Amino acid sequence: MIPGFVQTLINFVQYAFFYMIFSLPLTLSYRTTKVINFVHANFITYGAYIAIFLNGIVGNTSMVFASLSAFLIVGSIAVLNNLLVFAPLQKRGSSPAMVMISSMGLWIAYKYILYMLTDIVHFYTYKNFVSYGRITYSDIPSLSIGEVNLSQAFVAGMFTVVVIVLILYLILEKTRMGRAIRAIADNAMLAEVSGIPRSLLINLTWFICGGIVAIGGVVWTSFSGAVTPEVGDSMILQVFTTGFIGGLVSLLRTGAGALLIAFMENIGIALLNAYLGIPVSFRPFLTFVTLITTLILFPPLGAGGGLPYRFLKRRSEKCSDST
Repeated sequence: MIPGFVQTLINFVQYAFFYMIFSLPLTLSYRTTKVINFVHANFITYGAYIAIFLNGIVGNTSMVFASLSAFLIVGSIAVLNNLLVFAPLQKRGSSPAMVMISSMGLWIAYKYILYMLTDIVHFYTYKNFVSYGRITYSDIPSLSIGEVNLSQAFVAGMFTVVVIVLILYLILEKTRMGRAIRAIADNAMLAEVSGIPRSLLINLTWFICGGIVAIGGVVWTSFSGAVTPEVGDSMILQVFTTGFIGGLVSLLRTGAGALLIAFMENIGIALLNAYLGIPVSFRPFLTFVTLITTLILFPPLGAGGGLPYRFLKRRSEKCSDST
C-alpha cells in the first residue's frame, strides 16, 4: 500500500484536471493553425499573473472575475501573436520550423516582459510579485467528504474541465462555426475555396485557446504554494507530452494523455518510491520517458500520428515488390 494513498489519488486527479485544461487548447490550436506554439507556456503564466496582480493590487478574491479578465486579455494576446507574427510568416511561405522558432522567440520575450512588469509593480506597491503565495478565493468552496478534504483548486479544476469540455464539444460539434473550424483543420485551402472565412476563424481559435489556458493559470494560483514567472515553463514538458500522446490531432487522445501523465507523475512515482526507493524528484524523468516512448513507437505525431515509419516502410516495400 502506498503511504498516503488517498492524497496521492487526489493529486493524480488534480493534476489530470490541470493537464487537460492546458493541453486541450494546444491540440486544438495546432490542429487548426499548424503552429507548434511555445508561447503556450506564457499563456499559463500570464493567466496566473493576471489573477495575482488583481489580488495583490486591488484585492480581488473572485476567481470568476479573475478568470474572465485572464480569458479576455490572454486571448487577445494570442490573436495579436497570430496577426503580427505567425500569419505574416505563413503568408510568406515560411516553413513550420521557422514559425516554431519565432514562437520560441516570443516565449522568451514574454517571460522577461513579465519579469519587468513585476519589478515595476514592486517599485510602486512594495509587494513581492516574483514569488507570490497561494490565493484563497471567496467564490470557490472547498469540500469535505468524510475524512477526505478537497481543496478549492480541486473543485475549481473539476468545474473548469467539465465546462471547457462541454463548451468545446458544443462549439465544434453542434455549431456552424465549429464545423467550419473543423473544416479548416482538415483542409484549410479547400475550406477557404468553399467560402469559409479562414483568417477570421483562425483568429477566433487563437482567442479561445489562449483564453482557456489562461483560465487554467488562474486556477493554478489556488493550488500552488508559490507562483513565479517560470510557472508556465515548469509545465511545458508535461503539456507538450500530453499533446504529443494525442498526436496533436485528437482532443480525446489528448485527454487520455493527460490522465496518463498525471498517473505517471503521481501514482507511478509513488509506487517507485515505496517499492524501489526512487525519490519523487524523478517525477519529470517519468514524463520524459513517456514522451520518448510515444515518439519512438508512434512517430511522427504520437499516438494519433498513425502507424510507425518502419512499419509503413516495410508495407510500402511489399506493395512495390508485388507490383
